[in-house]
Amino acid sequence: MFLTKLKIFDVLIEDNNLCKDGMHSEGKVNLGLSSYRRSVSEAKRKAILQAARDHFLKNGYSRAAMADIARDADVSTATLYKHFSSKDDLFAAIVEDTYLRLGVALPSDIDGLTAREFFMMLADAYAAQQIEGQMNKLFRMVIAEVPTAPHLAKTVYQDGIVRAYAYLQKVADALVARGDLKPHHTTDGVRHLGGMLKEYIVWPALFSQEFSRTDDMKKNLELCVDTYLAIYGTEVSTRRPEKDTSGN
Repeated sequence: MFLTKLKIFDVLIEDNNLCKDGMHSEGKVNLGLSSYRRSVSEAKRKAILQAARDHFLKNGYSRAAMADIARDADVSTATLYKHFSSKDDLFAAIVEDTYLRLGVALPSDIDGLTAREFFMMLADAYAAQQIEGQMNKLFRMVIAEVPTAPHLAKTVYQDGIVRAYAYLQKVADALVARGDLKPHHTTDGVRHLGGMLKEYIVWPALFSQEFSRTDDMKKNLELCVDTYLAIYGTEVSTRRPEKDTSGN
C-alpha cells in the first residue's frame, strides 16, 4: 500500500510540474522532457508486462522466450533487459503488479467504513484479481512448472500471498483497536477468511479453464464475510464509525 501511495504522489507532483512561480523556462523544459521520458519508459514497461503475462499463460514459464516477449511488446530485446534483468525478475514483476492492483482497489484509509464494508470490498477486489486479473490462470501455470521451476511457487507465495496477508493483518489489528473486531490472533483470523473466500474464487478455477463468476458468487462471498464477522466481529462491525471532527 505504501508503494501505491508513493506512485499516486508522484503523479500529483508531475501534474503540478514540480515548479513554483519564477522557475526558469529552461528548468520547465528539462522537467517536461524528464516527465515525457518517464511516461514512455512506464508505457514500455506495461507493454512488456502484458506481453510476458500472455506468453507465460499461453506457453508456460519454461517455454516463454524473452525475444518473443520483446517482439510482442514492440520493444527491442535490449530495452526488455533494461527493465528486467532476467525472466525470473520479469515473472516476479508480474506477480507484484497483480497484487499491487489489489492494493489499489482497496482503501488506504478505513476511517468511515464499517468492518463489513471493508471486507466486502476486499472480497470483490480479490475475485477481480483472481478471475478477471487472471491470477488463477497464473496459479495453474506455476503449479505445472513446480518440477522444473520450483522457485516460481516461492515467488508467488512470498511476494504475493504472504504480503497480502500481512496487509490484511494490519487492517484487522486496526479494527481490533477500533472495537470492530474482538481481540484475537489476527494472523490466523485473516487466513480463516481467506480460506473461505478461496473456496469460491480460487479452488474451482484451478480445476477448470472455463471457470468464471457465477450468479450466486456475491451471495457466497457475503456469507464468507458474515461468517468471519460472526466469529471475530463485535456488535459494531456493521455500524458506520463516526468521523473524528476534533482535528486531532
